[in-house]
Amino acid sequence: MSAFTKDRPPDTVPAPAPEPAVGPPRRRLVTRRARPVPGTRIPRGMRGPVAVSLLPGLVLFGTFFLVPFLVLAATAFARWSGLDFAWAGLDNYRQMFGDPVFLKALGNTLFYAAASVFIQVPLGVGVGMVLALRPRGWKTLRTIIFVPFVISGAAYALVFSMFYNPRAGLLNNALGAVGLPGRDWLFDTATARWAVAGTFVFIIGFVVILVMAEIAAIPGELYEAASVDGASTWQQLTRITLPLLRNVIGTAILIRLLVDIGMFDLVFILTAGGPDDATATLALYAYRSYLNGEWGFANAVGSVIIVIGLVLIVAVRRIFRIGERAL
Repeated sequence: MSAFTKDRPPDTVPAPAPEPAVGPPRRRLVTRRARPVPGTRIPRGMRGPVAVSLLPGLVLFGTFFLVPFLVLAATAFARWSGLDFAWAGLDNYRQMFGDPVFLKALGNTLFYAAASVFIQVPLGVGVGMVLALRPRGWKTLRTIIFVPFVISGAAYALVFSMFYNPRAGLLNNALGAVGLPGRDWLFDTATARWAVAGTFVFIIGFVVILVMAEIAAIPGELYEAASVDGASTWQQLTRITLPLLRNVIGTAILIRLLVDIGMFDLVFILTAGGPDDATATLALYAYRSYLNGEWGFANAVGSVIIVIGLVLIVAVRRIFRIGERAL
């Protein structure tokens, strides 16, 4: 060390300045205008022709749906017999919910709806999945299963009225052949509701066709991959096919529920709501009110049916996520 540097403090190396913390790159919030989906905007100069083309449909919708709906909603709060009219507030609804026949009709309607949801639709889905495997004679079976669906409800009711006949009906004769007693199935309060439900829960042709069409649209690569991995036919049905049927099962349940809450012709021909209102439905209850000249009260019953239908539509759509893609 030289004399010049003897008393000089050693050079100190300045500590490097701390680097600023590096975080994730900031993103600039950019608001973009939503691009219109191609084909959804009306081209210039075409708005007039498009409006004219929609006009017949709007007129029909307003005439046969919107106007009757508004009349029903308004007259549900009135005492109306077709000629006399007087506002009654909520009296129709108080009378309705205090009537034990209405509660019985509501219970029967929900019972028929439950029979469709828990028996008819699962049975149709199971048969459709089996027929989709194309066993021997599957085309013939599909046709036989679908034929009852195209028969009118009135004709179907007449056929089953003879089937349940206590004296000459096929059911009692079959039971008698094996030593079992018969009974008046349609006019016994213990069996009437079950007998009515038994006439439609086995009409599964519509559900079977829906399921088979949906299964035909499932990509075959999924089943090929599952076969390579060693999946059995049962595993492919339960782990591939059934989950992918979510949309069509929800649709089938929704259609059946909407049909059942308005069920009229089948019950009217079979039992007319008897015995002791054991088979009456909401639609039949409203029909009786119309016959009695209580049009406002009948429309109040109709508004309850509409509300039940809307609740069922929203609930089924959310439970089964109808409309969302499965793949």
